[in-house]
Amino acid sequence: MPKCFYKMTIPCVFKRRHYTLSALVFPMIFFFITGCGYSSKSLLRSNVRSIYVPIFDNDTFRRGYEFDLTRAVRDQLLLRTNLRIVDKDEADSILFGKISSVNENVLIEDRKDNIVESRVTIRADIRWVDTRTGRAIVERKNIKGTTEFIVLRNETLTSSSNESFVKLAQSIVESMEEDWW
Repeated sequence: MPKCFYKMTIPCVFKRRHYTLSALVFPMIFFFITGCGYSSKSLLRSNVRSIYVPIFDNDTFRRGYEFDLTRAVRDQLLLRTNLRIVDKDEADSILFGKISSVNENVLIEDRKDNIVESRVTIRADIRWVDTRTGRAIVERKNIKGTTEFIVLRNETLTSSSNESFVKLAQSIVESMEEDWW
């Protein structure tokens, strides 16, 4: 008999439980990580290494938003992907985009009809094209970025719009990824 079993001391019991627990936990972790198809590689297409992002079109009456969204998309591409942003002549792909709508909705008003809390929703359509084949890699419509702001905290439509651009840019970059399931 093992020495530990013969003299049932407290540290001995914990050692046995530790070995039993680790014998169960590590195989389960390994199974879930490999069984779920987990991979650390990028979800973007591997044959596309560079991208050109022209200024987005703007179908709304809010002028200048196309520049802010284009800047936010470029920042997110640099931050979250391994794609190089290059000139049009050197690009493997081009990301075309269009702001389709900007909506501001009042969520809360006070007794004097002053806005207390509001929401900004910006929607865009994108088309990511492979320049070598001319085919669309991804085409998505109605991607949105939404932000709420509180006027009493001196938050403005401009500051919340900038936050909406970042959220929309994140959604655009996520929509460029391949479906993994």
